[in-house]
Amino acid sequence: DVGRSVNGLTEAEIVFDVAQRIEGRLIALGVNVFLTRNETRSPLEPERINFANGVASDLVISMHVDSYKNEKAQGVATYFYGSDQHGVHSVVGERFATLVQREICARTDLSNCRTHAKTWDMLRLIKAPTVRIDLGYISNPHDAERLGDPQFRDLIAEALVIAIQRLYLSAEDDAKTGTLRIEDLRRAGIRR
Repeated sequence: DVGRSVNGLTEAEIVFDVAQRIEGRLIALGVNVFLTRNETRSPLEPERINFANGVASDLVISMHVDSYKNEKAQGVATYFYGSDQHGVHSVVGERFATLVQREICARTDLSNCRTHAKTWDMLRLIKAPTVRIDLGYISNPHDAERLGDPQFRDLIAEALVIAIQRLYLSAEDDAKTGTLRIEDLRRAGIRR
């Protein structure tokens, strides 16, 4: 299911476009990147889980564009593995989800729908820290307009790459949220 569309792009195409933008930036920084899908094939969740575990991922990002019957639903949300009921959670997953949420909200005008602990299979069964990111609601006119803009998708990609780098930076190398740029990382010689 490719979902709804905006500006001639489907939900799947928007997510794949952002993924490719992230992939290019990470490769330029020396990171090994594995995408679980391509333009024509979108594996089911169990295949993605097996793939991520099979390549011994260090970090997994699952991106989505949301849709809801009420067009007022809007904003970006991130999810990590955790259960308040059982008192367990992924410490690294929670930290990364928080970094992603902060970076996207600092760089864009998307509403902040916060970070949430969930026990979904994708978050629970992958051995590496895994974060799901809902990039906005295609059913909301504002979010749809923004997600349809290639420059906006570029902002999201940069926010995610910076969040990944922040995950591995020491406190003294870090900068104020929303101010760090990929060029800054290159100048500093920071690699993974």
